[in-house]
Amino acid sequence: MNSLEELIQGLPPDLEQEVEDFVRFLSEKRARKPGQIPEPDRAGALRDCREQYTTLPELVQSLPSDVQQQVQDYIEFLLEKRLKPRGKPTFEWAGALKDLRDQYTSVELQHRISDWRIQE
Repeated sequence: MNSLEELIQGLPPDLEQEVEDFVRFLSEKRARKPGQIPEPDRAGALRDCREQYTTLPELVQSLPSDVQQQVQDYIEFLLEKRLKPRGKPTFEWAGALKDLRDQYTSVELQHRISDWRIQE
C-alpha cells in the first residue's frame, strides 16, 4: 500500500480534480457545525481555503489524520475502480423472469419493480 503522499503524486490528471473536490467537500463539512445549513456565502469560505492552500498535498496535510485516511481510501477506491478490467457483458440474466411473462407485461413489471424499490 502506498502512502497518501505517493498516491496524490501519482494521480492521473483527470482524477486529481475529482479528489480535490472531495477533499474540499470534507474540509467544508468539518468546518460546518452539526445541524448547520450551508449558507449561500459558502463560496467565500471555499475561495479562502483555495487561497490558503494552493496544492492538493498542502490541502490534504491540513486535514486531521482521520480525514486524511478517508481521502486515502477514496483515492485507492478510484484507482482500483479504474484498473478493474471490464469484461464483455455475458447477459446471464436474460430470461430470468420468463416465468412471469404470462402474469405481467414488461411495463407492468417495471411498475412493480419500482414499487418494490420504494418499499425498501
